[in-house]
Amino acid sequence: MKKFILSLLAAVTLLTAATPVCAQSKLEKRYAYTLRNLKLDKATEAKFGPVLKAYLTDKKAAEKKYDDLKDKYKSAEKAGTLTDAQATQLLDAKFECAAKELEVKKKYHTEFLKILKPKKAYYAFDYANDKMSKIDGKD
Repeated sequence: MKKFILSLLAAVTLLTAATPVCAQSKLEKRYAYTLRNLKLDKATEAKFGPVLKAYLTDKKAAEKKYDDLKDKYKSAEKAGTLTDAQATQLLDAKFECAAKELEVKKKYHTEFLKILKPKKAYYAFDYANDKMSKIDGKD
């Protein structure tokens, strides 16, 4: 019985160790990528980190309606069977989300400038909005 428990414990330990650490969310990857590329000193990074995370969260929330519709109609879009009504819904959602996203960017632009110099704020937005393929190193 003792050997069984030890074997079971060893197996669980091995499985836990084999779990990939790269199961980060896109938001976490984008956050880490942006901070890494900005090369801020520790004090500035400590102040800026929470603001950046809030920006990324608000930006994602602004895009949610379009993302949800796009997922809903993904198969119709791929098959080329998207109806005019669905296309109209997608476009309306895309425009609405783009307007919300612009509001978020304007709001956080002033927040970024409270912590960063204008040049760093520009690059912060640039890095935070890079494509995931670039963040993952595939671009």
